[in-house]
Amino acid sequence: MTMNKSNAILLASLLIGAGAARADEWEGLQLAPGVGLGVLVEVEAAYEQTGDEESTDASVATFEVGLEAEPMEGVRGEAALLWEEGDSDSLDVDAAFIELGGTEALPLTVSAGRLYLPFGAFNGLLVSDPLTLELGETRETAVALSGEWRGFTAWAGAFAGERDDAEDLENAAAALGWTPVEGLTLGVSALSDLGEGAGYVDDLNEVLAGEGTADKAAGFSAFFLLERGAWSLAAEYLGAAEDLEWSDAEGETTSVRPRAWHVDAAYAFNDAWSAAVRYEGSKEFKADEMPEHQGGAAVFYQLNAFAVLGAEYLYGTFDNEESDDRHLATLQLALEF
Repeated sequence: MTMNKSNAILLASLLIGAGAARADEWEGLQLAPGVGLGVLVEVEAAYEQTGDEESTDASVATFEVGLEAEPMEGVRGEAALLWEEGDSDSLDVDAAFIELGGTEALPLTVSAGRLYLPFGAFNGLLVSDPLTLELGETRETAVALSGEWRGFTAWAGAFAGERDDAEDLENAAAALGWTPVEGLTLGVSALSDLGEGAGYVDDLNEVLAGEGTADKAAGFSAFFLLERGAWSLAAEYLGAAEDLEWSDAEGETTSVRPRAWHVDAAYAFNDAWSAAVRYEGSKEFKADEMPEHQGGAAVFYQLNAFAVLGAEYLYGTFDNEESDDRHLATLQLALEF
């Protein structure tokens, strides 16, 4: 089986691909013919300085176990359990879905289950996830149809949603990717409600739980990924196509049009050492939490076939005048087998 750093063991990784200048992909353990098991562990130590305030932390950022089975051609299933320290400290069903098709007899693929929608590519090349992922990553229980043709890949699906006011299969997502030449992938994707994304779904559910109301706002993403020899270049824009509005029980209304973007570049010096840089930004996206502009760099060392050591520094400035600039340094040890 294949798993990426950003938990993209899912259908989205088949559509948009995954790029990095370091060993982000791994094949896992073959338990039996057609059955694979993979484990990902990421331990991080971080130092943060915001104004005169300093803090340090150490945590298990990711522990994930994934199982993939393909008992026969055209029949495939995946399941993954995820635990992240500090995120309620509970074991979560990260994915559980079935795929049928994708063969010469049945070229289209039907997918059903809990999966990450291919809305956004999130091809980050550093330790930290890009701001686009913080805004748009969307995990749903969905039914979808996908296919490939002459370098094009297409995906379309329907889902009910994670918002507390979700009813029936009233939401949708779609993605289109194109690989004109080897090493270059371009893509666009759309989501019927960006409020279902990671950036706002919990906040909107709090509003709804307090007898408030929340409208929907469509989201749009475009990306490209270029890999040439030792070089990798990834860029993406993701944002709302219209204002996202919600009102609390007292009738106070908030309206924002959040968007985020990033550009990452990486270079592999040899089989062991690689480095990457990033510049990213956001607008109207939680101005007191998410930087308006952020840049930084990371270096990675492949300790062996299973372990990677990474060090990263990011400097961010915020649109909120009351927020000081932030310095963030992270040391990560990742183990994949």
